Amino acid sequence: MLESIILGLLQGLAEFLPISSSGHLVLGKELLGVSEAGMFFDIMLHAGTLLSIFVVFRKKIVEIIVGCIHRDPVQLKEAGYIVLASIPTAIIGIGFKKPLESLFENPRAVCVALLVTATLLFVSQWGRTGSKHPEAEGVKMNWWRALVTGVVQGIACIPGISRSGSTISGMIFMGVNRKYAGEFSFLMSIPAVGGAALLDVIKWVKCQGMTPEKALLDPEKAMKCIDAGSFSPELLAGMLVAFIAGIFALVWLMNFVQKGKFHYFSYYLWIVGILGLIFI
Repeated sequence: MLESIILGLLQGLAEFLPISSSGHLVLGKELLGVSEAGMFFDIMLHAGTLLSIFVVFRKKIVEIIVGCIHRDPVQLKEAGYIVLASIPTAIIGIGFKKPLESLFENPRAVCVALLVTATLLFVSQWGRTGSKHPEAEGVKMNWWRALVTGVVQGIACIPGISRSGSTISGMIFMGVNRKYAGEFSFLMSIPAVGGAALLDVIKWVKCQGMTPEKALLDPEKAMKCIDAGSFSPELLAGMLVAFIAGIFALVWLMNFVQKGKFHYFSYYLWIVGILGLIFI
């Protein structure tokens, strides 16, 4: 139960704060000796964090859905940008799946990626709508900015590169309004987080039909199904903690972004990255 709560807390907080949830989970397991939780646990964590997005941005999501139903040009354009940004993310995430997965087994590479994220967050204050330019109102999203942001989100599949940190920083450099950048970053994460959860669900469903006879015929697939896992109260606890922590992280981060304090997280990441390189 304690392991589930720890992993749920890490996932919920780090998924949305610009500190990389994947990187923190890799380092957490390495330093604390936490065993792999299993495929089904990953699904539960994704579900918890995805649900927190729907709760915090429920008004905006309903606004977009209703607007699309009534063919409102503004909301149709907004939905189009989210879809457009999701395309390069999917191409990178699926196309480079194996190389990216191998990085999860390299804690030192994760530490280097955390340092990259820290540097990106720190220099974002000099972006066109960064904290050094408090008077800047910012420009509106358009098709090429959505594509660039989608590419950045795809690159953030690297453990240690923060998805929210890199996408919001990227939009700040492109001159997008800070508040809008925060909202768009998390709205565009719905297809990304939901897609990751769906892939895990598909793998888990396939593993449910694994029998001893089939394992002999396909030992490689059988190895992947060893940690498939199943429902338990511990997993529900992890999901609940991820959901609550996710809501807290979303509200807190949006406050930091709007006040121009986004780069404050860079100091924490520099400390974690450097200490990780020294002691791991």
